[in-house]
Amino acid sequence: MYGVSRIDQPEKKNHGWYVRVTFKGKTDQKFFADKGHGGKAKALKAAQEHRDTLVTKLPPNRQEAASRKRAVSKKASKKAAPAVKAPAKKAAAKAPAKKAAAKAPAKKAAAVKAPAKKAAKKAAKKAKR
Repeated sequence: MYGVSRIDQPEKKNHGWYVRVTFKGKTDQKFFADKGHGGKAKALKAAQEHRDTLVTKLPPNRQEAASRKRAVSKKASKKAAPAVKAPAKKAAAKAPAKKAAAKAPAKKAAAVKAPAKKAAKKAAKKAKR
């Protein structure tokens, strides 16, 4: 949605919609808390209404651009659902790296055993003398 963003910060108990419209270097912004507006849907509706009132104050060419951005963002949000599958591929790509990391400690353990073997061989040679 053009000019409207969702804010969820559970550690700060901050949940709501943030409206921000900038024109000629001046930014108008306002936060619409879910709790203060009676829920997520009502807060969103209030945020969208506020955004629309801010956009009506803009010149006509900017109003048209804002409406196009709203239309594009709606289409993008509908297409964004299949993109959720992409992170699963990344997780699968990371799996071999974990296996390599798991092998590394085994190599370190072997490296620790090697000096002990050398010390044992030296002790055996001394015993033979």
